Amino acid sequence: MKTLVQTIETFKQFVTVQFNFEFEAVSPYIKKQERKHIQSVIGRELYKEWGETPPEEGIQKEVFELLQEASSHLALLSYTKVGIISISQSGFLISTAQDAKPAEWWQIKDLRVELLKSGTEAIDEALELMESEPESFQKWTASDKYTVFKELFTIQTKHFQQYFNINKSRLTFLALRPHLLKVETKYFKGLLGAETLLQIKEAGSPEAKEALELCRAAQVPFCVAEVASEGIFELNAGGLFTSYDEIPGQKKTKADLLELERLKSAKTVEGNEQLKELLDYLREYPAVFVDFAEKEKAQTQSTAVNTNSILSF
Repeated sequence: MKTLVQTIETFKQFVTVQFNFEFEAVSPYIKKQERKHIQSVIGRELYKEWGETPPEEGIQKEVFELLQEASSHLALLSYTKVGIISISQSGFLISTAQDAKPAEWWQIKDLRVELLKSGTEAIDEALELMESEPESFQKWTASDKYTVFKELFTIQTKHFQQYFNINKSRLTFLALRPHLLKVETKYFKGLLGAETLLQIKEAGSPEAKEALELCRAAQVPFCVAEVASEGIFELNAGGLFTSYDEIPGQKKTKADLLELERLKSAKTVEGNEQLKELLDYLREYPAVFVDFAEKEKAQTQSTAVNTNSILSF
């Protein structure tokens, strides 16, 4: 399968290397990083198509070039880990030149931070454009890389961003998916019932659309509360961010445990308040949310029967 970046000329459009830098040196890392960071989010079919026939105009071309930019930065990031090392039968050697010396460790670290930031931001920008015009990327919208969120209330980055800051990062949003699913199962499935869940997600009426927004308003804070106690994301005053392991030795910002507990408590309260608002709204429209109304009626009757049975006993 061909990569999105296939020549040194394309590579040099996005990163600065010496004139005699050979494409073969970085080619293995392009393959690795595109497989890890690009194919994994746009889907195998679209990735394969663009490797064979790059788009030449419109928003597709704009997205393609952003992904080439991401590939180049992330591949060079990988290359920095081995770029000064030569491997031969004699072992591992450090490469030097007469008029140059290897960069200091802190200079390489700063470079890695910038390359990671530039690469992931380019992917986020590309995915934001794709989300803005999904009809232009049918292979993507047909792939499980896109449809995997369709089973949830919160299906796009902007939906999560509306209620909690993730810097509009699609990559962070992708990482949150298992937690969104867990929250939906934990708080919504048993409470609303399968039929009402589907009705709200389909948003086939004005009332269902409003209920969907109320579900998102509850799901996001519940999700933030969930991840606050697990320590797998970086949480601070600025929002929630994906934690990467691409830069060896980089210190990660850790929120104070007391602050995390406060955040978890506050977001749990917020989620419960939004959930109460959702239930009140559904009760206002029993003719629209018929299955929910019948479910509540059956629960009320069951409680009454059980109570009478206990008293008579």
